[in-house]
Amino acid sequence: MFVYFIETLLFRTLFQIINLFSLHAARRIGRTLGLLNFHVVKVRCAVVKRQLKEAFPSKSDKDIYNLTREINISFGYVAVEFCWFSPRRLETFEQFIRFNGLENLNEALSHNKGCIVFTGHFGNWELAAQLLGNLTKKVYAIAKKQKNPFFDDFVNNLRESNFVHLIPMKIALRGIVTAIKENKVILMLGDQSAGKSGVRAQFFEMPASTNPGTAKIALKYHVPVVFAVCYRLHNGTFVIQFEKPIYPKVTTSFDDAVNEYTRLFTHKLEAWVKKFPQQWFWFHRRWKV
Repeated sequence: MFVYFIETLLFRTLFQIINLFSLHAARRIGRTLGLLNFHVVKVRCAVVKRQLKEAFPSKSDKDIYNLTREINISFGYVAVEFCWFSPRRLETFEQFIRFNGLENLNEALSHNKGCIVFTGHFGNWELAAQLLGNLTKKVYAIAKKQKNPFFDDFVNNLRESNFVHLIPMKIALRGIVTAIKENKVILMLGDQSAGKSGVRAQFFEMPASTNPGTAKIALKYHVPVVFAVCYRLHNGTFVIQFEKPIYPKVTTSFDDAVNEYTRLFTHKLEAWVKKFPQQWFWFHRRWKV
């Protein structure tokens, strides 16, 4: 427990330091942290390289090396951006953000059945949650407890302060159903391995166990799904892209529909990862089937 306390204290100190700087300067810190992991610490770098080789078999070893480096830098950016943006409100940093397709989110909510915003660990997913929270004041997300309780409390308090209401994992379904009835936005991330209970969806032409939760909830409770991503441009600004709402329907059997829509959402995410491979969280062991 003492180790957890020290880890959290170090993170809180870094958090305070980052907020002394401009966003540009903070990102330089993030870049340094990313390069430190790539060259020295190397946490999960072997996993990243292996998965990149499997996903992009035509890429040379040099390409894989450079892409792994960029992925580490990108995650360094994500970490410091979370620290820098969290204490601020939408009106103070909207100069860094561009919304595309916001009318699609509004259309989905106009049916008063709630809305699932489906995304992955892509671009800056934490920033997307904060922005949605500040924008709508009605975002709900499932909170998976971290091993470090001090860090868990600190990060979750930051999320809550940005109107991202957290649903504990042990009452996830009940919390989601309640939020749906109140026409809230449910934020779902569906790109981690779901183990034996998942749907086998092709991801980069390889079977990947995928959480079917979004499809099951959407089908059972007739909730529209909006696929969205938050990606970073070369100039450091962000684009949050909302696609047109999907209204899942059962045409043959419920299980077939769950499989069909789970694969559809996975395919949509794959298209964005192919476009910006350095912005996906390759540190996850995605293909554990």
